[in-house]
Amino acid sequence: MLKRIFLTLLVTAGAACAQTYYLGLLGGYGYAPDLSVTNPAGSATTGIKSGGVLGAVGGGDTSEHWGGELRYMYRFSDLKLASGGTEVDFGAHTHIVTGDLLRYFAPRASSVRPYVSFGGGVRILVGTGQESATQPLGEFAALTATREMLAVGDFGVGVKVKLGRHTNLRLEVRDYIGGAPNKVIAPNAGSKISGVLNDVIAMAIVSYTW
Repeated sequence: MLKRIFLTLLVTAGAACAQTYYLGLLGGYGYAPDLSVTNPAGSATTGIKSGGVLGAVGGGDTSEHWGGELRYMYRFSDLKLASGGTEVDFGAHTHIVTGDLLRYFAPRASSVRPYVSFGGGVRILVGTGQESATQPLGEFAALTATREMLAVGDFGVGVKVKLGRHTNLRLEVRDYIGGAPNKVIAPNAGSKISGVLNDVIAMAIVSYTW
């Protein structure tokens, strides 16, 4: 009986020690397809502009093929509004905070580990430009110096490559999907913003593992 208990504790301790954890820094670039703004007089396109991404990630592998992580990203994402050859830009940025599961297709000991990821969190859009009552294309929408929080879901694909005993390089592409904003991009009376705000971000992550 004592031997069985000892062996059980030994196996449990070994499994706990087998878990690996990591912290990393990331850099990348995001692209978001346009949204549509329509009213009885016509239509315009709006959304966030392409821009760089910086961030940090931390997590761990809970088994040979599964892991979980938390991620924060700062996205340079000026706002835009365009119609009939006229385009308006407005300073802005985005904070993205998510929790994700990762499904690896190779065990932890492998030097190359392809994976898929999925999860969700929040996207916080922050307008930082100078508001103007005479903003062009104001009949469609106003770009505002406000803050708006939206739920976001994400999924992606990537590959993790071992660089050394404690360092890894990850290359991945993720799509962050959520509803269209209506505060930082405020539709005018009679106007409607339609579409889903997709933000496709390609990134590289360098992490330290222990």
